[in-house]
Amino acid sequence: MRGKTLLASTDFTSYLREKAEQLAPGDVQSLTVQADAIRVRAERVRTTHPRLERHVELALRLLCDHANGQCPQIPYYTICLLAVAVLYFVDPLDVIPDWIPGVGTSDDAIVFELAFALARPGVERYCTWKGISTEGILLPPRPVGRTSVGRAAARRVKGRKAARRR
Repeated sequence: MRGKTLLASTDFTSYLREKAEQLAPGDVQSLTVQADAIRVRAERVRTTHPRLERHVELALRLLCDHANGQCPQIPYYTICLLAVAVLYFVDPLDVIPDWIPGVGTSDDAIVFELAFALARPGVERYCTWKGISTEGILLPPRPVGRTSVGRAAARRVKGRKAARRR
């Protein structure tokens, strides 16, 4: 089984998308009722995953504003993705059970990173509207163009062409 991972980010991304399609407005409303308890839970991960705490807080602010009808300009897909991430966070028995010291919330952090990446346009729109900096919340956008793997492949092709000319 060497070289294979049990779970990849694509598995979490598929999970987020699938669950976001199933989410109903009542699910979002029930999350906002639990917002204070969820914030308390998020404060407990501050030392191990400070970025996760910021993600949970921003997601809850956005969801509460949505539930109160204060941000109708935010795409519902953004709302659903963040709500699914929060639901994943509050489930103590997820892929890595939360009770495992040090690593129990690592999968929660991954789910939030992916949710924020997928919901980036809506999150940026919300943050702009609220005057919130996205620094420390959103990862920098990926550069358009070749990745490091693409560059390596380009060098190999270039090397082969040069070898043919000799």
